[in-house]
Amino acid sequence: MFTLNASGADPAPRRPVETRPKTVMEWLGRLPFGSPADTARQLATALYGLNRHELGADEHHALLALYRPMVARVTASLEAQFADSGAPPHAQQRQIGDLLRELQIELGVGYKQVLLAMANRRFGRASPKRTAEVSARLLAALRDIQTACYLTRTPLPVGLWQEMHQIYAFALASNLADNAVGDAASPSLAYSQALLFALADPPQMSHAELVHTRLYLDQFAALSMLTAAPVAGHCGFPIQAEGDAPPSHFAASQPHDGLWLDTDALCRHLHETVLRLRNGETPQRIGLPPGMEGELSLVLCKRLLKQWSTGAQRGFKRYATLDSTVQLVAGVSAIHRMLEMAPQATPLPQQEDANSLPIAAPAAVNATPWTVGNDSASGLALYGTPDAPLNLKVGDPLALRADDAAAWSLGVIRWIRMGEAQQVELGVERLSPQVQPVWVRPLRGHDKTNPEAALFIPGVPALKQHDRLLLPRQLYGIGIDAEVWHPPRQYTLTFGQCLEHTPSFDLIAFTVLADEQP
Repeated sequence: MFTLNASGADPAPRRPVETRPKTVMEWLGRLPFGSPADTARQLATALYGLNRHELGADEHHALLALYRPMVARVTASLEAQFADSGAPPHAQQRQIGDLLRELQIELGVGYKQVLLAMANRRFGRASPKRTAEVSARLLAALRDIQTACYLTRTPLPVGLWQEMHQIYAFALASNLADNAVGDAASPSLAYSQALLFALADPPQMSHAELVHTRLYLDQFAALSMLTAAPVAGHCGFPIQAEGDAPPSHFAASQPHDGLWLDTDALCRHLHETVLRLRNGETPQRIGLPPGMEGELSLVLCKRLLKQWSTGAQRGFKRYATLDSTVQLVAGVSAIHRMLEMAPQATPLPQQEDANSLPIAAPAAVNATPWTVGNDSASGLALYGTPDAPLNLKVGDPLALRADDAAAWSLGVIRWIRMGEAQQVELGVERLSPQVQPVWVRPLRGHDKTNPEAALFIPGVPALKQHDRLLLPRQLYGIGIDAEVWHPPRQYTLTFGQCLEHTPSFDLIAFTVLADEQP
């Protein structure tokens, strides 16, 4: 007997449940879509009641078809409101994330109940066409729960992957896996999208990259194939269809149980896309979906090509730590203020004169303590439960030190996960053992702009690494001249190559033009 974890009917519903399609349509049309959070609460409440009301499979299916486009509309609005959220989120952002996941979960519960009723009916056989459609709708709903968890950095519900594996196996055994009905994708395509999204390593992505990845998968995931065995010379990954685990890069060389995700054609498309974007063609000309625009498309396609072409390998061995701790300060501005307040910092000029930049006294910055989960030559994993909404994001710079006597080093957040009870996990890559505060004023025309806080990263001759600057976003432009106050020096330089670009900073090379020693 086919089973899924679906909430049963409520013998004593708390409020009447509207099941007349015409009345439901009229009510949906009156929802306040200008207030996404209010609309989401009403939709979630209505779906909760509907999923716990005694309904026939056909009736339930028809009502879900009315709710589904409304859920898609309001979830898009909620996602836009969550775009600037970090970890741990502010209270309002946390509520928006909860609503986003709750709404997708209730839609999934509805389609689970419909599929169970069709698969386990006592008499007759359900329509293969309807069964294929409901299987695909359910896999798409579970995939959307997966996406909502990625966007909100929260753990996936227990059993989510087990059910996706199980539903695809049911569709495959029923010879319906490749059947697309109406505007519903085939079960194979919805399942492949979920697998590929997991293999893209979402914890390492910014919100914009997650949204772009979904857009890319909506249009091009069909280039991948689910097969019984790997094809010689093709890229791909084994799918462990038993248990409650997503596909893994580290299982690429392990035996599999008869299911393989072939990504060869998808990687060829990504490779061609990267080449054409590098040559200056626009995303629209290449045929990328609307919304995939700008420099991010090239960066993302390069990342997806790497993630979907080969199994990942760790560059350095990780070492467990015995609950050692570090102090952490995040963000260019906060790191700059903290370094200026440090005892070893050179005092800033007390007033502006003809040869100095106007600089305000720094405000105090408090470091937060974190526990080191593991350590390696390239980075470390941290976890903690901050008592304030730090709003940390992938790509944020971090200053770290082991204790008050240690020097501050510089790192960058590469991945973020939210755990239970607001616990936050961070993956941090080391950038430099040293970092110094500087003020930078770009010289654009005759108008003098205000100086901006930035960070100077000393070079390491042994690694053939030159001095670099870490600038806040929107300050960099190649070839721009800038004045720099680097106590006790002041000099003029030209911005060179951008070595790394994240949503929070630009790491650049530079050339000094004139050095005014004190």
